[in-house]
Amino acid sequence: MALLEVKDLAVNYGVIRAVRGISFHVDEGEIVTLIGANGAGKSTTMNTLAGLVKPASGTITFKGEDITHARPAQIVKKGICLSPEGRQIFPSLSVLENLEMGAYTVSKEAKDRGIEQAFTLFPRLKERASQAGGTLSGGEQQMLAVARALMAEPKLLMLDEPSLGLAPIIVQEIFDLIQRIRSMGTTIILVEQNAKMALGISDRGYVLETGNIVLTDTGANLLTSEKVREAYLGGL
Repeated sequence: MALLEVKDLAVNYGVIRAVRGISFHVDEGEIVTLIGANGAGKSTTMNTLAGLVKPASGTITFKGEDITHARPAQIVKKGICLSPEGRQIFPSLSVLENLEMGAYTVSKEAKDRGIEQAFTLFPRLKERASQAGGTLSGGEQQMLAVARALMAEPKLLMLDEPSLGLAPIIVQEIFDLIQRIRSMGTTIILVEQNAKMALGISDRGYVLETGNIVLTDTGANLLTSEKVREAYLGGL
């Protein structure tokens, strides 16, 4: 049984159908990437899985339980957390306070464990624990956003554009950390414009175009697909 099973998911924004009946699954321990051009429906799919957007039809099953209409807080408690596009940290709160905001669904022991893990994974955050989140660099803010999502001890971590706007050396660091998080037992769904790097660390990938899944394969095979190379890898 898949950890996450999405069947015939459709999502509307008013009269516009942003996602058009897609189906996919994520197995435990995988990194699965969704790639596609802007407007393809990637972030809409992630926000729907997180309960932030309600589907028009279809089903979402997590660990065998239907969570299609669950509220965001319920979904977090069940083990799914989203690190959103644009980071969306609390700029006036300290690094430590941002981390604590991610732990509202867990016990004090789990919160303390999560802070220790965050500072181990992201040493720079420990150095800046009392610093306001808004004063961090872009890369440090992204690390904080990921660390905050991990505070709830998710079984499934969803990362929406984690490399957006970052320098290449920081992008590599972020992707190294994604692999390390997976090695610690967390399953990952990744939405990423840097398709080459994302597919390079992914077990499988799905290609979205205008709300439809048009191609799926292993990450390695998608990297060598002519269609993917021309459309998303710049023909390299």
